Amino acid sequence: MTKKYLTVSALNNYLKRKVDIDSQLQIIYIKGEISNLKRNINSGHLYFTLKDEKSNISAIMYKGFAKQLTFDLKNGDHVLIEASVSVYAVTGYNQLIVRTIEPDGIGVLYLQFEALKKKLYQEGLFDSKYKKDIPLYPGKIAVLSAYPSAALMDVMQTIKSRFPICRVIIFPIPVQGKDAYLHIVKTLEYVDQLKFNTIILARGGGSLEHLLNFNEETLARTIFDLKTPIITGVGHETDFTICDYVSDFRALTPTAAAIKATPNLLEMQDNLMQLTNLLKTNMKYKIESSKKELIRYENYYLFNNPEKIYGDSAQYLNHIQERLINGMKNRLQTSKTKQKELSLVLSSRNEIFINEYNQHIAAQVNLLKKNMKHKIKYSKTDFMSLVSKLNALSPLHTLERGYAIVSKNDKNISSIDDVSNQDKISILFKDGYVNAIVHKE
Repeated sequence: MTKKYLTVSALNNYLKRKVDIDSQLQIIYIKGEISNLKRNINSGHLYFTLKDEKSNISAIMYKGFAKQLTFDLKNGDHVLIEASVSVYAVTGYNQLIVRTIEPDGIGVLYLQFEALKKKLYQEGLFDSKYKKDIPLYPGKIAVLSAYPSAALMDVMQTIKSRFPICRVIIFPIPVQGKDAYLHIVKTLEYVDQLKFNTIILARGGGSLEHLLNFNEETLARTIFDLKTPIITGVGHETDFTICDYVSDFRALTPTAAAIKATPNLLEMQDNLMQLTNLLKTNMKYKIESSKKELIRYENYYLFNNPEKIYGDSAQYLNHIQERLINGMKNRLQTSKTKQKELSLVLSSRNEIFINEYNQHIAAQVNLLKKNMKHKIKYSKTDFMSLVSKLNALSPLHTLERGYAIVSKNDKNISSIDDVSNQDKISILFKDGYVNAIVHKE
């Protein structure tokens, strides 16, 4: 038997044809890690290796498909791929002909997030030049969060412990669910008109799906257009949303947002005490230095023996000496007065904050009383209306108009067919019962 030898090319071409006609290999879905990524500058094709813990396979993505990628592919990315399998006849290697690539584990939501992020960045919505400064000493803060929620509790406790003289108004919002962002948008637009010093938008952590409403373009543009400075504390430290990029300050957590929004009153008091002590120390030093300077001038030879040098000018020098001493005394007195004025100003400022806080509490109490009074009045009116309607439908009311209720054996009779001749019946009038016997003609 004569042996027929194949060429290498013939074998590779045979394998290629077998693979190309295998329907199971025309469309496959495969996942793995990108490595050895290269882009051909001339053709625009992407070449890379897809690997897992045990194996790898070469892959090519032609220019037309590569241009449709919605994210920046890089080495180390874990991806989901739609492709077909082929054999490269020149080398005999199996390879993937790739059509689509998506990030593994995130999918469409991540791609939408990245696309919107890129769009708003190019429009300049993330630019630092548009970000407003957060007030150092706010009088009123608006907090938008789910009610009740752990995030809201963290924010309120932090503000209370740091700056209790600040007024805080809570505006409950839904933080997840379909179209929750539309309610957040309306609330932000309303709060922006109320002249708050700062707005805090807070939410606890969650997956990309849970934070979906905070990645909506409408909400991002609303935040960008706000006149009131806004701090976002959405999720945990690793969570980033589109709102975080647009806001005036992105805090790592809701608690961090409250810290950014308020000064620490205890630290302010400590700083004031340190400044007071420093002022006292400087004043003491100034006084001691001035005393030493006065003593030096008093012992100065010209002041003690003016007649030996200036003769008749002694009186003039005494006059100069007195002016110098009085001037130093005036400077010391002025410094003491300024110190007292500073203390009064700081004390007055604290009183103003406390008075405003008390006025706010009184106003809320009055509003609650007013609302309760209105609710009781409305409930009384509604109750009387229902009683009137019920009375109109009452059988007793019907009896008063001359009607009667006929019964036999405690059962109401509504038809002549319900009774027979000589049956005993009861007739109820508006003022009592009578018994009767039926007599049919």
